Amino acid sequence: MPGNTAGIRPVPAIDKAARVLRALAAGGRPQGISELARTLSVSKGTLRDVLLTLDAYGLVTRDPDTRFRLGPELRTLADASTPDLRVLAEPYLVSLMETFGETAILGLVHDGKLEIAARAEPRTDLHMTAPLGRRLPLDRGAHGSALRDGAGVGYDDEDLFPGVRAAAAPIVDARGRPVAMVMVVGFKRRVDLRTLRRMGERCRTAAAELSRRIGGRSEEAVAS
Repeated sequence: MPGNTAGIRPVPAIDKAARVLRALAAGGRPQGISELARTLSVSKGTLRDVLLTLDAYGLVTRDPDTRFRLGPELRTLADASTPDLRVLAEPYLVSLMETFGETAILGLVHDGKLEIAARAEPRTDLHMTAPLGRRLPLDRGAHGSALRDGAGVGYDDEDLFPGVRAAAAPIVDARGRPVAMVMVVGFKRRVDLRTLRRMGERCRTAAAELSRRIGGRSEEAVAS
């Protein structure tokens, strides 16, 4: 059993979870259930339950090819020297969600993808869901438009997902690099083009304020 357990009685469930997280961290790459089960000498059924529980809390992330890796929650905890954007962004996301009645998202630019790190979803039965840890391509969608056009805000009219419209604006660091995105997404039948533009402007304002709070300078901050 890894770690110093002298004088304690390890809790089995926590012990399994800790071993899984340690194996993923040591591997330095996504790993599948079969590979992890061999490494840890545990059954695939038990391991699957542990991984899915950790995934629900954002501690691990399941990629589309069903392999797992450390999730955004742990990466944020590991880098305590930088402001936690998820905490800073929460009131902005809630405000955007309440204003438009649609899902507001914070996405982190990580490993060439945009990874969903926080979200505020309306309580309506029908709304866009945003699973934590989901990774989106950087060259598509509203966030891709914002990065590509450099206009401070980007829009998506069914580019990334059919029937979905979105607006996004980048959060930048002190060097002007986009490190995250503020985004609002909703069904096209509920989001007309006028509303979409309002979403974009509100995302731009939120992103500019968050940029300032982490020591960055957005286009809006420079203009002011």
